[in-house]
Amino acid sequence: MSTILAIDSGNSFVKWVFYEDNQWLTQGKIDYENISCLRNEFDKLSTPDVIIISHVARCKTRNEICKITSHWNTRTIWLQSSLSLCGVLNGYLDPKQLGSDRWAALIAAWKIQHEACLVINAGTAVTIDALSDSGQFLGGVILPSAHLMLNSLHEKTQLSHIKAGIYEDFPDNTDNAIQSGIIQCLVGAIERMHDLLSKKMNHSIKSCIISGGAAPLLLPFIKFPINAIDNLVLEGLILIAKDELCRQKLAIPEDT
Repeated sequence: MSTILAIDSGNSFVKWVFYEDNQWLTQGKIDYENISCLRNEFDKLSTPDVIIISHVARCKTRNEICKITSHWNTRTIWLQSSLSLCGVLNGYLDPKQLGSDRWAALIAAWKIQHEACLVINAGTAVTIDALSDSGQFLGGVILPSAHLMLNSLHEKTQLSHIKAGIYEDFPDNTDNAIQSGIIQCLVGAIERMHDLLSKKMNHSIKSCIISGGAAPLLLPFIKFPINAIDNLVLEGLILIAKDELCRQKLAIPEDT
């Protein structure tokens, strides 16, 4: 059975999983300030058959990951979005422009749902992507996260002493007004994309998928059926690596 090291190098954290025998043996998460500690974690692992990486962060981080994984003589795949893969058709005008993290998440979502759905990743940025009933990525939107919105208000307005607020339908103080506005903005975008996809498909969307660290903030306010999936990008990376290993095996001629 093949072993896979999947690495999701996102905007704020590096997440990873070591996969063997159809299960996640061990996984971890680390911020960029402590990325050198990955070497200690990876030294505990056996040599993987393949390393697959989605990287959307800084060049410096990519170089550090390269250095840390270079002690293995293992094929490394730096994922780049393509026209089609694992049953998903990429509808971007330039397929390679789609972020590798969004591509991996779409592939994982298609494996889970296998029908039209929204794929929402609530991380440092919030992406809301649409899959059709045939597995075509129709397109999606990108929004700043709740954290980025709050930081923007801190930096660009006189609201420099904001305290943590709570959601209210009709907020009667500034702290709650800001928190409620942020949630209304994000959930409103999700609901609008849900409506647009339903109209595009000419039927109601049975269920959608959300992932990312800010998912718990949004879930209580989303009224249509939705599944929260941890580490959706890593799930997609594993599927892609398994597909690649399978194609490699088929390409090797049998002994005659």
